[in-house]
Amino acid sequence: MLNNDDHIPKRHHFVAQMHADRFTDGKGKLWAFNKQRGVLFHAPPKAVFVETHLYTIEASDGVKDTSLESDFSKLESGANSIIEELVAGARSGHEPQLTAQQRTIWDAYFYLQWKRVPDVHAKLGSLTQADALLDEIFAQIRARRPDATAEIDKLNTPEGRKRLIQGGKVQAIRRTPGDVLGILAARGLALLHITAPGESFAIGSLPIVRKPGNLREADSEAWLPVSSDVAVGPGFEPNTIKIIELTNQEDIWRMNKATAGQSTTYAAGSKVLMEKLIAALPQP
Repeated sequence: MLNNDDHIPKRHHFVAQMHADRFTDGKGKLWAFNKQRGVLFHAPPKAVFVETHLYTIEASDGVKDTSLESDFSKLESGANSIIEELVAGARSGHEPQLTAQQRTIWDAYFYLQWKRVPDVHAKLGSLTQADALLDEIFAQIRARRPDATAEIDKLNTPEGRKRLIQGGKVQAIRRTPGDVLGILAARGLALLHITAPGESFAIGSLPIVRKPGNLREADSEAWLPVSSDVAVGPGFEPNTIKIIELTNQEDIWRMNKATAGQSTTYAAGSKVLMEKLIAALPQP
């Protein structure tokens, strides 16, 4: 914990820079579109998929805890080399062999690429719902502890409520349900490799594309693009890594369209792809 803003990470990437780097164009930049801004822009990965203090908890005395961001950085460092192996294997047509430790790291990284992103937080609960929950909690505490009214009043301010809501969100991200990683570990891995000429994947602020179904079901699908030509998901047979070549342009388009549809921000190395995806957005 540090209270000096000059010495703690403030800009928190919910899609890691090392991940987004794998989608850039020849200039090392992304063509990105934010639905709220409504403008296509050309920027380096460090300027996309980022929010200030997204994973920071601030105490009432102003001390900021950025340990979750530090934990993510460590996980991303381990995942980076694993992604390298998976991408290289998909491109060469030779299934990579991950160690048990690598698989554990990958499963955690995959799961958190769904849980850590703001688009998912927005879907799970609104600020209004969080305020209503706080009202209920404060009312319950007052009923049980009339002597704590002064302490509750100190917390029940706009600034205090904001800190409590942010702290609850960060702690929820930190917790991993015990069965999730077990479900992923019980399945192999599948690698989608684009071989259709001129085609590529986009990456979104909600990066995992899922088809309806429970991940416990062996035929359910969830795909995380990890480079412009490779996506990774739970496999269809335990203890195996299967490479699937994508040659059908329509299959690739459907996946990219799903990414764009569910994400507030999405990006690709191809300006042509981005313009096509923007044109396909539903009109207000």
